[in-house]
Amino acid sequence: MGKMNDISENAVGQAFDVPGGVHIVAQSTQLETLEGLAGHVTAIACGIEDPLPIAELANASIIVIEVDPASRNSLERVDLLRSQWPHLPVIAGLAKVDIATSRQLLRRGVSDIVALPFTLDELVTAIVDTAQQELKDNKANVRLAPFIAMIKSIGGAGSTTIATHLAAQMAHDLGAGHRACVIDLDLQSGDVASYLGCSPKLTLADLVETPERLDDELVRSVTATGHDLVDVIAAPSDIVPIESIDFDQLIRVITIARRNYDVVIVDLPASFTNWSLSTVFAADLSLIVGTLTIPSLRHAKRQLDFLVSMGIAKDAIGVVLNQVEKSLFKSISAHDAAKALKHPIMACICQEQALLRAAQDQGQLVYALQKRNKFSKDIMLLSELVAARIAEAD
Repeated sequence: MGKMNDISENAVGQAFDVPGGVHIVAQSTQLETLEGLAGHVTAIACGIEDPLPIAELANASIIVIEVDPASRNSLERVDLLRSQWPHLPVIAGLAKVDIATSRQLLRRGVSDIVALPFTLDELVTAIVDTAQQELKDNKANVRLAPFIAMIKSIGGAGSTTIATHLAAQMAHDLGAGHRACVIDLDLQSGDVASYLGCSPKLTLADLVETPERLDDELVRSVTATGHDLVDVIAAPSDIVPIESIDFDQLIRVITIARRNYDVVIVDLPASFTNWSLSTVFAADLSLIVGTLTIPSLRHAKRQLDFLVSMGIAKDAIGVVLNQVEKSLFKSISAHDAAKALKHPIMACICQEQALLRAAQDQGQLVYALQKRNKFSKDIMLLSELVAARIAEAD
């Protein structure tokens, strides 16, 4: 990344510092507002339907590009940039910024999004933040660990139980020396730490509230050992407003965890928020955990329909039925559930309430109390299915 240089001052005398090598690709009318950056960034006039001037972008350190989501060519230009230079930061300029489009672009690999027409303050801030993040991380070529989001259909569905056991099983399946991390994002009711028998002094709040200090070392200081194969980033110890999480800061925490662990699982709250929806968009796979009850299936159906309507692919969502009785005499079967949801059931986890309750009371996974049981067998199968689904997506 280029050296930071003082390049301009705004109307109130505030200095702007941006890195060298920034290229801005937009229609000429959008570039007219950037006179304050003249001589310090490379402005390239290019229509939405025009091909990218690849040769002119070869030496860019950051590319800012105008994007029209209604134009197929415009979106394909973003994909071309990401394939041509996978580690080059790209900032998208949008005339209309909305959640669905923003998340679609973030999944395409865009680093940040700014509004059109450009304003000098916002554009420079986005460029500087992106440059600083690249300098701090500078590990873009490191393969990130699989990232799984757990969604509970209703309270009591057992999402946390599945998350903790699945994390341990996936780490075990990867072989000796591998570890998983579970991040408890259920801000008001999170129990991951207690389920794994640890009482960390630091929590997720200590990460998202200190953006200037966030790095690998800080994340390691916050994680607590919850199991031989699993570390935990606990939910805040005090109840906090559910909308209080900043997604940009959260995704940095998740990315750092993905660099340092072999599997990362986040346990989400029951209600969708802007940041939790964005987390689902960013995940490799999301698992809706429900039970064979009418209320749970009704909520799961609403969640599925909502996520698909927001642009998440159906094959990026799995449905796991928990607390399933292994009996011939059931009022609702897994087959009935699949028909009601209009979505295949990925796995069924048997009901082992007494064993699970005893394990959780001791802060243990069920393997510590009883190595062989039906619940563990079902988790092993789920682990295999999740790994296969993620491998297919790659």
